[in-house]
Amino acid sequence: MHFDTNTIQEFLETKYNYVHDVEPVADGWWSQALTFFSGEEKLVLRINQHPADFQKDVFAWEHFNSADLRVPEIKSTGNFNGNYFYCVSEFVDGIPSDRVLAADHLPLHLPLADIILNQLDLIHQLPTTQLQGWGYTGPNGNGLFESWEAFLLSIHNSKYAVSWQELAGKTWLNGPLFEKLLDKMKTWFPFLPKEKKVLHGDYGFDNLLLTPEGKVAAVIDWAEMMLGDPLYDLVHMCEPWIQRSGITYIDLWKKRKEEKPNEILNFEERLQCYNIHYTLFHMHIHTVRKEEKEYREVERWAMENL
Repeated sequence: MHFDTNTIQEFLETKYNYVHDVEPVADGWWSQALTFFSGEEKLVLRINQHPADFQKDVFAWEHFNSADLRVPEIKSTGNFNGNYFYCVSEFVDGIPSDRVLAADHLPLHLPLADIILNQLDLIHQLPTTQLQGWGYTGPNGNGLFESWEAFLLSIHNSKYAVSWQELAGKTWLNGPLFEKLLDKMKTWFPFLPKEKKVLHGDYGFDNLLLTPEGKVAAVIDWAEMMLGDPLYDLVHMCEPWIQRSGITYIDLWKKRKEEKPNEILNFEERLQCYNIHYTLFHMHIHTVRKEEKEYREVERWAMENL
């Protein structure tokens, strides 16, 4: 998926006045992103085939945005072209966190790492009493699964419907390994928490914008928002097959939580469970995306370490 800037300019001119300086920002796994000006106002345009992603951004802005947790305002969403949809949001000037602080450099920048984890804690402290379900959420903020365990077993992403069993029958996906790891993951289920929290689902990296002074400018892209165990957000920040020396975000998070024993209850068992799930999820998604090199890297790590 990639629309040229002329096509995008023509579309924007049907929605906004005085459109100029349309500039590509990035092409992610699922979206194309650009910036543009409407008069003097700078805005962000994203295009993809998954309108629920943008509806979740609307939910996050309407329910989570505050002085302590900055979520960009969503200006408009709708159909772009056929099966493609758009979202226009305010532009927040910031630097993606992974450009400011690489994970391998945490020991040298602990104050900044603390700022990043403080913002994540604020997300995990958002109220959930009015939210139903577990796992990935829909546009209304409710989880799509009846339990956290049901979500973990689903290896689910709303962007693709094919099951791992189907993939194992017609692709390189290693069915016996997948089934073995699923069974092992289930042995950790008795140790999982029964209280759910709001998870960003894709926190850090280019979804956390920082100011030049090292403050949080905004948390963007809530498409992978979940209801579940906060530790899962940390597993995403420390992908298990990427070997790092020294302290990690998980280490820092655990140390911060040791003053609250309930939050790190069964820590090692939960971590093992989520390392397996996160690995299976990526074996699945790399197969769907026909990324055999990336799949083999994750599969090899799984066979040696799980």
